[in-house]
Amino acid sequence: MIPRPAFNPAVELTTTPALEWALEVLRGEMAALADCLASPPEGLSGAIHALAASRLPVLCCGVGKSGLVAAKIAATLSSLGTPAFSLSAGDASHGDLGAVTPGSVVMLFSNSGTTVELMRILPGLRERRCHLIGLIGRWDTPLARAADTLVLLPIAREADHLGMAPTASTTLQMAMGDAMAVAASQLRGFAREDFLRSHPAGALGQRAQPVRAVMRRGGDVPCVAPDATLAEVIGAISRGRMGAACVVEGALLAGLIVDGDIRRAIAERADIYATHAAQVMRAKPVTLPVSATMGDALDLMRGHGAGLSVLPVTDDAGCLAGMVHSVDLVQNL
Repeated sequence: MIPRPAFNPAVELTTTPALEWALEVLRGEMAALADCLASPPEGLSGAIHALAASRLPVLCCGVGKSGLVAAKIAATLSSLGTPAFSLSAGDASHGDLGAVTPGSVVMLFSNSGTTVELMRILPGLRERRCHLIGLIGRWDTPLARAADTLVLLPIAREADHLGMAPTASTTLQMAMGDAMAVAASQLRGFAREDFLRSHPAGALGQRAQPVRAVMRRGGDVPCVAPDATLAEVIGAISRGRMGAACVVEGALLAGLIVDGDIRRAIAERADIYATHAAQVMRAKPVTLPVSATMGDALDLMRGHGAGLSVLPVTDDAGCLAGMVHSVDLVQNL
């Protein structure tokens, strides 16, 4: 081993071209992406539609760095509503090929187009009538010719100083895999609510919980009739401890009165025993549909210009289903 001199940050951070070397790698990877954007692969649209139409889990397969990219794209596909798994090409040739369901869509990742481990499993994939999508770096290669749908991803050179390490090629594979996963997700009609349901852990999963799981309902929601006096409204708000009361006509939500409305009425010298709820209520309050998530409620509260601390929850007919307070959300998010 060749001995290296001790690293001296005071000298080397100001005298070595390390920063420029790093930026050169980024420029090389950006160039690969720019070339692809300037001339998109002919098979790209067909590959996206094949992914979107698949009713079986998509299998993503590669070797080495391309294998790591394949695993990441399988995770992205699954996250965006297209079930997918990563398949090790080496393990597939030693028995794991038995996990491949006939008719599956299989994505093959290879820059060289001659990856031996992938070529070994081609007969087994063909026998199972799999649709092969090849993300291949070279045109005239066995894997490119074997693909039912070819997404050609050529690069001028790798981005490292040797021109040998998978850098620009894997960046292009990753970006193209992401693009295909997102486009297929859109074709499948995958929505924000679907995304949240697929992420039950952490902040995303908590935001996906239905608001009806934390909203107050029934007798826990302070309600008054339109002809209730302001004094009765104050009593209902105090008992309900939500800083607000819903004004209802039967089951229908007619309006909302919050603490601020009471204070303004009193400041204007309203008689709390002669003034009625209908005179001070907000006739068209901001509401949530009963199908909303906790994330929807939080976004609506934060996005409102004056800020909101309570939201009535209504069904499609406008009937009051419950009410949620910002404290309920904070305690559960």
